[in-house]
Amino acid sequence: MDQDTPEADRTARTIAENVYAAYWQQAQGTTHPQTEQTLLARLVEAIRPEIPGGSPGAIIAAANAVLDALEQRSPGIRGPRVSALNRADGTVAVGPAGG
Repeated sequence: MDQDTPEADRTARTIAENVYAAYWQQAQGTTHPQTEQTLLARLVEAIRPEIPGGSPGAIIAAANAVLDALEQRSPGIRGPRVSALNRADGTVAVGPAGG
């Protein structure tokens, strides 16, 4: 099945899952599982257009915009932002939200 998925889609999904995991590991507040799944889907949607030629900075900005939107919709949730991305393997580093 993985062979049927375009490489850009797999890459976007990997990065989104890493952002998701890093965010929830440090996030404060509570949410519903549906909110978490919506966040993952929105991360994939935001990151996917940046995969073919986007810089790591563009991918980071797309992911952070999704996290900003989540926190605007759910004021009780606060978490870190993506600060670095390794495009080769999709790993991310997070740091405090910028304000």
